[in-house]
Amino acid sequence: PGALGGLETYPYPSAMDLVVVCGHAVYTAGDYSRAGEESSWYLEDYQRVKGRAETFVEHAKVGVMEAANNPKALLVFSGGKTRKSAGSLGEGTSYWEVARANRWFGKVDSVAPRAFTEDFARDSLENVMFSITRFHELTGKVPRKLTVVGYEFKRDRFVDLHRAALRFPRDRFVYVGTGAAGTEERSAASEIEVRAQFKADPYGCSGELGRKRRERDPFNVGQPYSRTNPELAPLLAHCGPELFDGNLPWPKATERVGDFPSGGEHASKTGEGNGDAEKGEESANAETSNQNHAHDDV
Repeated sequence: PGALGGLETYPYPSAMDLVVVCGHAVYTAGDYSRAGEESSWYLEDYQRVKGRAETFVEHAKVGVMEAANNPKALLVFSGGKTRKSAGSLGEGTSYWEVARANRWFGKVDSVAPRAFTEDFARDSLENVMFSITRFHELTGKVPRKLTVVGYEFKRDRFVDLHRAALRFPRDRFVYVGTGAAGTEERSAASEIEVRAQFKADPYGCSGELGRKRRERDPFNVGQPYSRTNPELAPLLAHCGPELFDGNLPWPKATERVGDFPSGGEHASKTGEGNGDAEKGEESANAETSNQNHAHDDV
């Protein structure tokens, strides 16, 4: 991958790969050692499930371990200041602080110097897209390999929709999925609707996706990446519904959004309950779940 325009200096030019941990909530407690407690986080109603906070800690830990296994990777915790009531701390910074409080899960020397935040993403597509631009701000190039850590029930969304929307090569993309605190069946059912929205609107610009994105910037901070990544600015501004067909600093994938099922040799799982998530997608009553969980993670 070649260097883009924008910033004049890049502090980590030798890094080649990127590990992204997608944020799902903002930390509101003062003591980061209590990150496994739901009361320490600003949670939406659908997130108020026993064990949900532990999944946030697990995501941070999995991201650290992925980075520890690849000394050429940078680790980026992604997520903006998405809730006014949660205060001015962002999701990405929340997870970074949780990892630090846990002494980087035994990898402080090898991973802490390579761990950063992305502080503007408002949804799952922006978690990936903005983390790529954040990687460029640090290295002067785009990642050779991209690893994303999130919930297993969201695998298809990231692999088949977001990756394809960015035209990122499939053989350079890995998704590491974890369990969802026993809510896999319910979450997978509501995920059906979210995937349908992103399939119709791959860049999340309009309709329900656009509304959520606007609501998740309550401090009206926008994003700086069109300035710091001018070569990617056309992609950042693209709204579809057609796929972006401009120049990209990586080999463009040719499939359409949602063409292929996720999985295969580049799939990766961790944690409990992943099989339940897949079954839930097939068997749960999507209509009922959508009515009850219309605000589930995007």
